[in-house]
Amino acid sequence: MSECPLCKGDNACAISNEKNPEFCWCMTVQIPSQLLECASSNRKTCICQTCVDEWNKKGC
Repeated sequence: MSECPLCKGDNACAISNEKNPEFCWCMTVQIPSQLLECASSNRKTCICQTCVDEWNKKGC
């Protein structure tokens, strides 16, 4: 399991699950740059779909 930097839940990352990144859910959505800033940290990791959906509803 790969961890979302915002909610610490499973981010369902295709790469960390040893799957082709072309089939990852994140390839079909646009992640706002403001959300990426909220999640900034020293390590690079994917934000989960739930956090992206919540951002799109109400913001950071």
